[in-house]
Parts: sequence; structure tokens; C-alpha cells
Amino acid sequence: MDYQIPSEFGQLADLARQFVRRELHPHEEQVERDDRVPDELRRSLRAKAVELGLFAFNMPEEAGGPGLPYLAQVLIREQLGHASVALADMAGRPPRALLACRGDQRDRFLLPAVRGEKTWAFALTEPGSGSDAGAMRTRAERCAGGWRLNGSKHFISHGDVADFVIVFAKAHDDGRELPTAFLVERGTPGFGVGRVHPKMGWRGYPVAELVFDDAFMPDDAVLGAPGEGMRLAMSNIAEARIGVAAHCVGLAQRALDLAVEHISVRQQFGQPLARFQGLQWMVAEMAVELEQSRALLIAAARAMDSGRDARQAVSMAKLSATEMAGRVTDRAVQLMGGSGYMAESPMERLFRDARAFRIGEGTSEIQKNQIARAVLGREAAA
Repeated sequence: MDYQIPSEFGQLADLARQFVRRELHPHEEQVERDDRVPDELRRSLRAKAVELGLFAFNMPEEAGGPGLPYLAQVLIREQLGHASVALADMAGRPPRALLACRGDQRDRFLLPAVRGEKTWAFALTEPGSGSDAGAMRTRAERCAGGWRLNGSKHFISHGDVADFVIVFAKAHDDGRELPTAFLVERGTPGFGVGRVHPKMGWRGYPVAELVFDDAFMPDDAVLGAPGEGMRLAMSNIAEARIGVAAHCVGLAQRALDLAVEHISVRQQFGQPLARFQGLQWMVAEMAVELEQSRALLIAAARAMDSGRDARQAVSMAKLSATEMAGRVTDRAVQLMGGSGYMAESPMERLFRDARAFRIGEGTSEIQKNQIARAVLGREAAA
């Protein structure tokens, strides 16, 4: 399909494709087996991503990033989707909430994150809130010179190894309840890591429980201003959702490529599997679904770049791509038979990894709610 992609954006996608194939794919088996990215390998790969201009590709120029439009970003993210989740993260994307850093915060948090010198975590989700971020129970109480932070978060990506964490809490001050974001550095007294959650997939990509027990936060640890927490939490949501959609398109493309390669060379009853019409139809269905999701992805990116309200388009892209990735990887396993089910095959990993994307960054059901409100009107859908 010709999506009228500018040539310079196509070159960025090619750069990302080569980075994935040369630098990331060779380490997939090790990361999958050990369930970790060794520290030295992480530093090496992030340094290469920085050198190529792929690290923090989502950041604007004023923050030290390349200032790419969303169309270019999703093309890069699609190529990263061909790698495992843990290795794709080597081309890190700092959360846009960090753009609220002011003064000394820029030098301590924002700029080191953009340069790949510090790692971050984004701590919003709690055991009792999930998709309902407004129900969070983590609290910050006013005290002399700052705040006392108490509560817990879970399923926090890289929470166990991050140099700092953006923590969202309900700040209580003079009877007011103000959703507020705090920059919490590793080693802060009262801040600890609970268990690292075992997972079905996403090997080497840790998600952890974080615990705050009377952790003191000075006033200069507030990101933005008290009361701006939900705005900052949601500032990243559209970018995160369209990024997930792009990753799933890349993941599904790799699954389709693996399946096509397998049935083109695998012989049964004296001929390649690709000559059986039933399997040809499966491939055709996979290709159509994949291209439909890619078209929605590119349309959503262009809507974001136009400055229009792109929430419906982004939800459509996220819903379509994540659900599609589940179906395509399932059919790819079927086409590859036992070879696709064996743990030494990348296909087995793709099948497991795809499942989580229908949950993270807003479940499929949340996306359907968003789309329904746009189609019916918010009052009719309430």
C-alpha cells in the first residue's frame, strides 16, 4: 500500500529496521532465556541508539530530542515492534510528563533521561484502581518543607531499576485533595521495591511493585504544580496508545513473515505447504487484517500531527492493532505447527507477548468506550 510517506520518514524507518536486525535480534534468545537484559548490554545498546538518533525519538527539540512528528514516530516504533519488548525498549521514550520539569529538575531528570544517562519509571497504576486512575489511594500529606508520601503502586515498568520514578498521588493540603506528580529518586528513605511480578511474556522487561512508607518529598520534588497530576498523567496517554498500536503492527508483521517463510519451504505430501488453498486463505486474511490496522495507525498519527482531537482515531488504532496482533500470532502458530509452538522459535514468544497489549495503556474495553462516546456523543453513551 502507498501511504504517501515522506522519503525522510522512510529513511528513519530503514535506520530503525537495521538497528533491530543488527543490534537487537542477536540478543533475543539470551534475554528470553535469562529473563533479563544484562546491565552491560543495556548500556551498550542504549549508547548505540543514542548514537543513531533513535533514543528519545519522541522528544521535542527544546528537550534535546529530534522533534519528529507522530507519523515518523510510529514508523520507527513499528520497526522496533519486530524485536522483543525488552530489547525494543533500548530505544527508550521518556514520558512527556517530564516536559513539565522546571529549573534544576531539567538537569536532574529530563535531560539525563533524553540522553539515555538515567532510567525512569511511570508509577500510576495501583492494585485497587487499574483503569480508574482517579481511584488511586497513594497519598501525600503536607509537612514542614514538603510532603510525606504513603501508598503503593504495582505493574510499574522498570520500577525495580529506575534511577527515578514519576509517582502520582493525592496530595492533601488544607482540606484540599490535589492529584499531584512527584519525582522520587532511587534510594529515597521510605521508598522501597516490593516484588517483581512474574509474567506470561515480555521476558527481560521487569514490572514491579513500589512501596512508599512516609517517604519525604521536598517541595522541589513536585513535577509541575500540586493539582496538575492527572493532566500530567494523561499527557502521555495518546502517545502511549498509538505507540502500542505501532508496536503491534510490527510484531504482527514479523509473525506473518515467519509463517510465510515456514510454509514456503516446509514440504507435506510432496509439495510446499504454501500450495494448499486453505493455508493460502489464512495468509490472505492475516495480510488484510494487518494492513487494515496499519492504515488506521497511519491515519491516527496524521490526525495527531494535524492538531485535531485525535482521541477516537488513536483508540481505533490501538483497539484494531492489539486485537489483530492476537489473531495474527495465533494463526501464525497454527501455520507453523509444532515449530511455532516450540520455545526455541521466535513465534512462541510473539504469541505470548502479543497478549499483554490488549490490557496495557487502556484495555480494549476502555478503547471501545472511548470510540462509542465519540460516535454516540458523551451524554448518550453515559
